[in-house]
Amino acid sequence: MWWALLPLPLLLPTALRPGWAGPPQESGPPFRLTPQDPRASGAGNATASPCEGLPAAGASTLSLANRSLERLPGCLPPALRGLDGSRNLLRALSAAELGHLPRLRVLTLSHNRIAALRWGPGGPAALHTLDLSYNRLAALPPCAGPALPGLRSLGLAGNPLRALQPRAFACLPALRLLNLSCTALGRDPGAGIADGAFAGAGGALEVLDLSGTFLERVQSGWIKDLQNLTSLYLRKMPRLRILEGDIFKMNPNLQQLDCQDSSALSSVHTHIFQDTPCLQVLLLQNCNLSSFPPWNLHSSQVLSISLFGNPLICSCELSWLLRDAKRTILSRAADTACVPASGSQGAAAAPLPLSRLPAACPWARSTAVPDATWPSEPFAHAPPTPGAAAPPSSAPEAPPASRPPGLPPAARRPRASPRAPHPSPSEGAIPVLLLGDSSEEEEEGAGAGAGAGAAAGQAGGGQGQQGQQGPAGAPPRDVPCDYHPCRHLQTPCAELQRRWRCRCPGLSGEDTAPDPPRLQAVTEIGDTWALVRWCAPNSAVRGYQIRYSPEGGAGNRSLSVLAGVCATARQHALHGLSPATAYRVCVLAANPAGLSRPRACAAFATKPSFALVLAGLCAACGLLLVAGLLLALCVCRRRRPPRPPRPPRRDTRLVAYRNPAFEPPLRPRSPS
Repeated sequence: MWWALLPLPLLLPTALRPGWAGPPQESGPPFRLTPQDPRASGAGNATASPCEGLPAAGASTLSLANRSLERLPGCLPPALRGLDGSRNLLRALSAAELGHLPRLRVLTLSHNRIAALRWGPGGPAALHTLDLSYNRLAALPPCAGPALPGLRSLGLAGNPLRALQPRAFACLPALRLLNLSCTALGRDPGAGIADGAFAGAGGALEVLDLSGTFLERVQSGWIKDLQNLTSLYLRKMPRLRILEGDIFKMNPNLQQLDCQDSSALSSVHTHIFQDTPCLQVLLLQNCNLSSFPPWNLHSSQVLSISLFGNPLICSCELSWLLRDAKRTILSRAADTACVPASGSQGAAAAPLPLSRLPAACPWARSTAVPDATWPSEPFAHAPPTPGAAAPPSSAPEAPPASRPPGLPPAARRPRASPRAPHPSPSEGAIPVLLLGDSSEEEEEGAGAGAGAGAAAGQAGGGQGQQGQQGPAGAPPRDVPCDYHPCRHLQTPCAELQRRWRCRCPGLSGEDTAPDPPRLQAVTEIGDTWALVRWCAPNSAVRGYQIRYSPEGGAGNRSLSVLAGVCATARQHALHGLSPATAYRVCVLAANPAGLSRPRACAAFATKPSFALVLAGLCAACGLLLVAGLLLALCVCRRRRPPRPPRPPRRDTRLVAYRNPAFEPPLRPRSPS
């Protein structure tokens, strides 16, 4: 099979498709493999012997699908790299049973009866894709150590898994794609995904599919271990009701969130996306959302949002979805409609497509409103004044005196108004004030009157000013921008200035090295990680660099450097720290002129490891137990009654005497 020879990057586009949460006949899970071996077409009949008809020893792919096998045969070719054993009668799988296939890379065992799974040493070291979908696994075995160090893709869809215990995937350190869709996670009260379930393997996991499960919430206790997560699928989840809290605080690399067809999802606290500067795709169609407020987007972020099929309530707050078409792309805007709030009458009582919402909302304000604080007033058409025509969205333009306060119809559509290109914040020095060729004319128009008079003056005498200076009714230049140097994912002040014509603080240009940032604190310290917070300097910054090392380390050998932290970030998590160790961390600002001086530094100490504490407690308990046993033995020996003295032992040694009867007779001496 040709796909068995492909590297992982070529398999990722297939795995990144939307998760599967329906019956098997609708579509397949993201990790389903389609064998291309010509022998697969004739493998429907069972054979008398599992080894009958097997290819020669040099074969690289093999299909044993639908052969009623109760176990994998031991006569498989050692050079095998791809094996399809789906739709059989296998009941158990042990990694050691595959040790005689050292080159095996792809193993498909879906639609079997596997109820027992045993990790352990001795498995195929080259295995990187394992599909166990639609079996009978009710629990995963504990991980004692790295069992399959090269496994990158694991499919467990359709298994009756009810809970994941802590460190459930710790024996798979290279796991990148995990499919848990259509499992029973969360069906039992109090069960589901335990805190730390992805510890040990979450550092490499990139794609997680939980579609079709019964989870009610996304808990920060288990998602915090997925630091490199890029795609999260939460489709067709009947009990998912809300997305809130700091669930994505430790997932800055998240690019795609798919929650479509989760009909119970009625609330999304959009501030959770402020910690995901890389988010590109947000799929929320066919849910139960009534509102969708804005948040501070990353300066270079382009976000595609899908909201059709939701019971959205008409509100001018939704206009942000269409205000900047270059950064926010609303999918099927013509098919996405909002319904009026209860009690609305007249023209607003009918559903309105969101594509017409900008033309119907009074956008003009005396002061500009930043993205994150756009007013959430309910949508309603202003009552027509005598002599005026229908609402501006469906009638010719009325005289300025009879039109409700707001923008002219042509100016209410951001896509229709031409806009001159503005330099990005990185193309030059950040200015202090926004100055234009026609600023004096705008000041005169603004001083002629307030409210409708200001709008009329700008519409009558500044048609060319609209495309260059932003929306009509913009605030005067002395209004400070909604910019805070300590706010995480803060939009650059130059961008806010370009949008709202507000005033930025004085910043040094990019031809000068930036000032040092101000380190706030090191918080949320764990045994192996910590969160560093800082404030931006009054300088042009392209990015940040974080340097940290253990206290008393051996020079540059122990120094760790995190470069490339985005310029809008004001916090960053440090991972891989040693437990119970004192560290020193410094934050440096960077721009084309160089790095700032390392003055924003702080010291902190990580907490002791839970495993070390547990080992210490066990050792202390063992010592106490041994000491108690010795003390009890001594007490017992002291309480034992003394033994009576033993009688003196008689000497029973025999004394040797000569027997005269055995003495030889004396011989007479001969006379001399």
